[in-house]
Order: sequence, then C-alpha cells, then structure tokens
Amino acid sequence: MMSFTRTVAFNSIKKLVKEKWHLAMFLIIPLMMGGLFSLISGSDGQPKPVGTLLITDHDDSMLSQLLVGGFKQGPMAEMFISKKVDHDAAQKIMAEGKASVWLEIEAGFAQSFLDEKPTVIKLVKNPSQNILPQIAETAVGVMADGGHYIQLLFATELKQFNNLLSGKDVSDTDMALMSVQIKHTMEDLEQQLFPPQIKAIKEKKVVKKTSSKSFVYLMFPGILFMSLQFSAQGMALEFWKDKSQGISRRLQATPSGLTQYLNGKLIASIFVYVLIALVIGVLGLLLLNLNISKLLIIIGWLILAGLVLGSMMLFVCLLMPTEKSASVVTSAMVFPLMMLGGSFFPFDVMPKWMVAIGQYLPNGYMLQSFNQWFIHDKSLSVLTIPTIIALAFIVVFWFINKSLLPKFVRV
Repeated sequence: MMSFTRTVAFNSIKKLVKEKWHLAMFLIIPLMMGGLFSLISGSDGQPKPVGTLLITDHDDSMLSQLLVGGFKQGPMAEMFISKKVDHDAAQKIMAEGKASVWLEIEAGFAQSFLDEKPTVIKLVKNPSQNILPQIAETAVGVMADGGHYIQLLFATELKQFNNLLSGKDVSDTDMALMSVQIKHTMEDLEQQLFPPQIKAIKEKKVVKKTSSKSFVYLMFPGILFMSLQFSAQGMALEFWKDKSQGISRRLQATPSGLTQYLNGKLIASIFVYVLIALVIGVLGLLLLNLNISKLLIIIGWLILAGLVLGSMMLFVCLLMPTEKSASVVTSAMVFPLMMLGGSFFPFDVMPKWMVAIGQYLPNGYMLQSFNQWFIHDKSLSVLTIPTIIALAFIVVFWFINKSLLPKFVRV
C-alpha cells in the first residue's frame, strides 16, 4: 500500500513538473503583486500615502501664503498635492470624495492676526480617509499654536514689519525701535529658557530598541500565503482532472485504493508547498536578509498551512457536481479569503471589521499566528497552539474527504 501511495505521489509530481507553466503560476502572480507593492512603497520600503489638498485663500496675504507654504515643503510636500481652487469648486470636489483635505482661509486673516482679533481657518476632512486628513489637521494645529505664541511675543513688531512689507513709509527711528524691541524680547526669553527652569534627570535605563520593518517585510508573509492559496486550489482541482480521465474510478475497485490515492496526492501537495517556500524564502534571504533558521521554520509552517488550506479546498471540490463548478466556486473563494485573510494588506493596516472576520478564517488564523513570530518577534512558542489546532483540522478533514471520495468517484 505504501508503494502505491509513493507511486501516486511520484506521478502527480512528475505531471506537475511537465506542466511547468501551471506550476509557475502558483508563484508568478504573488511575486508580481509583491513587486508592485514594493514599487509603490518607495526606496526605503515604507508606504508613502499621497493625497490632494485643496486650498481656498480668500485673503491672499503674505501671512496666508506662509501658512499654505507649510504644505509645500519637507515631508508635507511628499504627502500632499496642493491645488488652489475657489470655494464652489472645492465644495464639489470634496462632495465627490476626490480630495483628502480642504483648507479655506477667510478674507482679512492677516489683518485680524496682526490686530490680535479672532480669525478662522476652515479645515474640511474627507470622512472616507483616516491618515492624511489627521496629518493635515495636526499640521494646521501646530501652525496655529506657533502663530499664537509669536503673536503674544511680537505683536507690536509684527505690525511694524507688516507696514514695511506693504510699502508704507517707516522712519529710521521706527526701524531702530523695532530692532531694539526684538532684541529685548529675545533677551527676556533667553533668561527664562537658559538655563532651563526645569531640569530633567536622565535615568540610566536600558531601553529596548524597536526596529522599524519595511512595508515589503510586512507583506512577505502575505505573499507566501497568497501563493499557498493558489497552489492549494490547483492541487484540489487535480482530483477532478483525474476523475475526467477515469483514473479515480478505476482505483475504486482496489482495496484501500482511494485512501492511498488521497495520501499520495497529499504528499505531492507537500512537495509543491516546499517548493513555494524555498523559492520565495530564498528571495527573502536576498532581499530581507532573513536567517537560514527562519527559512526552515517558514518551510515547516507553510507545509502545515498548505495542508489546512488544501484540505478545505478539496472538501469544496468534492461537493461540487462538475469540474467547471468546482473551478468557479474555488476561484470565487480564493480572492475574498486573500483579502480578508491578510494576504493583500497586513492585518495592522486593515480596517477592524475586516480583521475581526479574517482572523477566524483558516488562512487568516494561520497567517496571523505566523505574523506573531515573524513580524512581532515573539518566541516560537506562540505557534504551539495554532499548530495543534491546524493538525486537528487536517485530521478531521482527512476523514471527511476520505468519506466523500467514493461518492465523488461514482457520480
């Protein structure tokens, strides 16, 4: 019986090797998607969100231009594409959800600031976005706080400086007085700040450094599981191909033939999972500087996860009435499972409602457990309970699929 199991496994592997493109597709699609993610994440591997900032400046003063200029330099310039529009156009664009933030500065903003009167900066955020509108709101808040303190310290000097910029005549006496006032204000600040009025005592404490991981590193487990799901679907559909060729029907007449046939197919699928782990794992060694020891653990975990997903896919295939329906249903399952299970995006950046669903799916549970060790650097012991659950899942579905095989062959 064991020799027959080996024969089934060997012939299945031989068939897969001959169909090179079929085997390659298990790897090509996930690697292409991973490459696209790495291209959009920037040279340092970190994602760079880019949004549109609408600016409506009714004041058009030097002060309002300074406020707007804060979004056109440094890191803000990399995250926001500034676009100057009028009020009506901005309202329409925001209603259509085509911009992240709308900044509107009222007329008389600069004069009200100089006269120490209340003024309004209107900031409208796109409710469908979270990160970029919050960044813009924080930036405007910092600018407003900074302007408030400058106003408290240099209110008189600002008025005189504004007269100078606006082209009004400023006498030499006023210029000299302005310089002296600024000097005195800076001296008063220096007395308060240097030496500091509050001294911080530095404690000798060992602080654990947290290494920031690149977006590609975070996506690496998802790419592995993406390839794993394609291969699990492909291996499950092999049962229908063998049925269409009359192979499984002939095995029904032999003692324990279908059981050994099932075991041989599982061994062949393990070969595919190991191949996937080696190819993508070697890329991880080269691109992410992974350790060899990690690669061995990755191979073992992918075999376990692959058997879980393969058992589930096989269960669905055995219930389908035709090969076409099996292909359509499993294909319809793959992409939602990948989306919810963390293959397209890391769990850390997914909406909470998606995580709440995805973590209980077989692929999501296996991936999230793997991430606890791989991404969050927890000890290998975090995989103990998931391993027990996965083994129980495989055994239960082995018996279920074994019981479904005879009916599947007869129909």
